[in-house]
Amino acid sequence: MKKLVFAICVLPYLALWFAQEGKTRWNDLYLSPAPPAAVLQVASGYAQQMAGFALFVKVAIFQGGTQRGIDKLSYADNMAQNFAVMTALYPEFKDAFIYCQSFLAPIAPEYAERTNIILERAVTQHPDDFLFPFYQGFNLFYYMDKPVEAGKTFYEAAQYPDAPAWFGSLAGKLMGRGGNLTAGRNMLQAMYAAEQNESVKQRYLRSIENFDRAIEVQHALDEYRADTGADAENLKDLVPQYVDALPQLHDGYVLNWNPPVLKLEHSR
Repeated sequence: MKKLVFAICVLPYLALWFAQEGKTRWNDLYLSPAPPAAVLQVASGYAQQMAGFALFVKVAIFQGGTQRGIDKLSYADNMAQNFAVMTALYPEFKDAFIYCQSFLAPIAPEYAERTNIILERAVTQHPDDFLFPFYQGFNLFYYMDKPVEAGKTFYEAAQYPDAPAWFGSLAGKLMGRGGNLTAGRNMLQAMYAAEQNESVKQRYLRSIENFDRAIEVQHALDEYRADTGADAENLKDLVPQYVDALPQLHDGYVLNWNPPVLKLEHSR
């Protein structure tokens, strides 16, 4: 009986594999949409993992073909659907999520957002792997220009047992880049309190001091607005009535005032 079930599962897979091999040149030019996951789940029964892997092979063959001159947006929707379906069928297979991050997220911000939705399944399925929330945070910051949301994601990822120590620091800095100074400082304070490594604690402490000084300037800007009814055009307008001097910051960080948001950014 086991041999019979195995044969039933393998034969459709081999048929699909050879069909895909025979259509490689065509697949270089066109990626067809996958059927809904629910349809494949019913049709494939216990072979749904194999069906998910077959879709993975399909996308890998397509992506491995010659892509020069092809507008990525022409196949982005179908690729997103294929990744959504294959990860629903076979969420235990990490490579599908990694390929999704590599191929789909860079196409455009909306596809980075769709990648993050797909990655939610990876976060649920692999709760101890910080790689997937890292991908989500990267997409939010780099592709979608949402530093505050990225900071929150990295802060959550920093709680993973094996997460790198710099996740927490990056979380706070991204909050600063997005202008959410108080939240950024609170994140760093929490990481500082939990950290055991003394050198890492000192780095957190320098970042906390940067946020403290930035928050003082934010308070001065609020007072200026309350007194004058308008935002200051330049941070120098605060000296000396609202602050004695603009603060010096650690590690190459600067204040970027773009009314009405004060950001803490690296000078690069």
